[in-house]
Amino acid sequence: MRNKVVSILIAVVVSLLCTQAIAQVELDERKLDLEGKKKDRYLKAGMHEYGISGSYGMADESEHITDFQLLPKWGLIIADFDKVKGALEFEVEPMFGMFLTPSRAVEAGLNVLFTYNFETGTRFIPFFSAGAGFLYTNLNVKELGSKFNGAPQGGPGIKYMLNDRTAFSLQTRIHHISNAGTASPNRGVDSFMFLIGMDFYR
Repeated sequence: MRNKVVSILIAVVVSLLCTQAIAQVELDERKLDLEGKKKDRYLKAGMHEYGISGSYGMADESEHITDFQLLPKWGLIIADFDKVKGALEFEVEPMFGMFLTPSRAVEAGLNVLFTYNFETGTRFIPFFSAGAGFLYTNLNVKELGSKFNGAPQGGPGIKYMLNDRTAFSLQTRIHHISNAGTASPNRGVDSFMFLIGMDFYR
């Protein structure tokens, strides 16, 4: 019951942050639309990103596994390109979460990702992220023989620029957890994740 309440509170916090950010940029969005301006490029080399996302993951292994993660994020646009118009970003994501099924368990870790953002000349920016991290969990399932695991992951997503510096994002990821053969068993857990978040660029 306690873990369920914590999950609900985390979801509420993420929702409130999203609502507040949308409210803050609503006036700027209206002004931009009225002026009829189109942005050729939103993301440029040297920009910093600060964001937060919530994720829900599902895996069908020997048991049905679900989890919720909270992912604050810092990123740096390290290069922008014209040939395939877009921007390459380096990101660091601390991760805090809990497994909901087959039993309650905690998880925490850190992800390092590279993301390519494809500029379209509109407010919509498709992107693809890939990277890896480490993850601690006390989840007790047949596929994991250690509490300390690696976590390679990646997947596509899309950002909607609310204004020049604020984006709403949706993403899916394939997320793998295993201990790289340091303990037995090591069959690993492969999850499908859905993420929703807000990103702020400076």
